[in-house]
Amino acid sequence: MSETNVQRTQSLTEQVHAELKRRILDGRLAPGSEVRDSVIAKSMGISRVPVRDACNLLVQSGLLSKQEHHPYRVREFSEADLGELQLIRWGYESVAVRHLVRAHVNPQGVREPLDRMRVAGEDGDSDESGQADIDFHRALVRSTGLLELIRRHDSLMTQLSLSMRTLPAFVVPTQEYRHREILDVLQESQAASDPAPILRLMSTHLLTARSDVAENDQLRSKS
Repeated sequence: MSETNVQRTQSLTEQVHAELKRRILDGRLAPGSEVRDSVIAKSMGISRVPVRDACNLLVQSGLLSKQEHHPYRVREFSEADLGELQLIRWGYESVAVRHLVRAHVNPQGVREPLDRMRVAGEDGDSDESGQADIDFHRALVRSTGLLELIRRHDSLMTQLSLSMRTLPAFVVPTQEYRHREILDVLQESQAASDPAPILRLMSTHLLTARSDVAENDQLRSKS
């Protein structure tokens, strides 16, 4: 294959990857649905090679699954999957807040997701509530400027975005307060040059996330 053809295939792979990722995350390709490379290739008017390459990249990033002799499928998440993702996320975000404390870096881009959490809570909008939560934590990690950490964390958060379409959605009434508390404790840790307080809070915040479902059910039953 000539260099020009290689470049063209790579470009097509990137285009297909971006398009399929959009379809997965906006719900056009629902969790569990089949993604047939032959159908995608025909609809886009291209060969199956870049489509398969793009699908394999999405398998690597955890958005598609593939079993031998079966078509690709949009990944479906279980509670156990979410628990594992949260453990990995805790590892990344603990590194992030530790760096923010030691480097005395103020997080950027976190206020807008906080405002969206408040509005989503008032409206009972579970999709927007979950997305605002993810955007807050992405902004927190991106504030470190640590490019490899940001890349890995972004990939993980994309999987969490997809998990919102598989697992029960919920709005926690105290969500905005809890995230403002993260910023307050982070500031206190920076002032003391001690990451221990924010690490303790982040551990509670991330590793007990799904217990919020039970809390939310209790609040709704009392209303």
